[in-house]
Amino acid sequence: MTKPRQGAHNRARIVGVVGSSGTGKGCYIKTEFLPSCTGPVMVWSPLETSDNYGDVLGVKATASIPEIIEAWRAGSSSVYCPPTNPKLIASRFDLFCRAVWHMTGATVVVEELSRVTTPSYAPPSWKNLSTAGRHQGLTLVGVCQRPSQVDKDFFGNCTEIRCFRVNYENDAKTMAQVLRIKPGELLELPDLHYMHRMLASRENSAGVLAPPQIKRAPPGRQKTAKQG
Repeated sequence: MTKPRQGAHNRARIVGVVGSSGTGKGCYIKTEFLPSCTGPVMVWSPLETSDNYGDVLGVKATASIPEIIEAWRAGSSSVYCPPTNPKLIASRFDLFCRAVWHMTGATVVVEELSRVTTPSYAPPSWKNLSTAGRHQGLTLVGVCQRPSQVDKDFFGNCTEIRCFRVNYENDAKTMAQVLRIKPGELLELPDLHYMHRMLASRENSAGVLAPPQIKRAPPGRQKTAKQG
């Protein structure tokens, strides 16, 4: 494993992507965010059968932590599918987080955060990523549908947040506190509409995604999310 490059933490980001099912989270990540990445992308994908990150990145999803480590060493992206057994998910998530901690220059996408954290608890290895991952040269993307059910420290450490519509008032209140807007604004957003906040500048912007046109990488040819 390599040490962080000097200044790498200045380019790294911690991004929260929030919204109810079908509002645009996956579309944003796959059509706007991932194509802008310049290093390997490592994805925790518990719903890979429908999310299809492997197809988008042009890699075969795996259930092996050693395989994602080897992929990073080879300069390639990887998609990890955790077991469906609830008794195993926590230990696998810990291993995943500890592995990607060392992957300098990678973008780490964690889907379905509410399955592995709660408002009052997050595994220490995830806390390391969300509090100090930028200093490791990592860009971290946390994705969830129900922000009120997710580790609160994660949102507190985000450098930016993109929030699509949420359908529950407690979720709207959670995100309104971070975005500094009225909860009702988030409850009324149409599909593909979002609020985006840059935490350092305290600036909000509103926008609309273009209809999904997800490009899929050719199998076996993908090395990073952005070809040089």
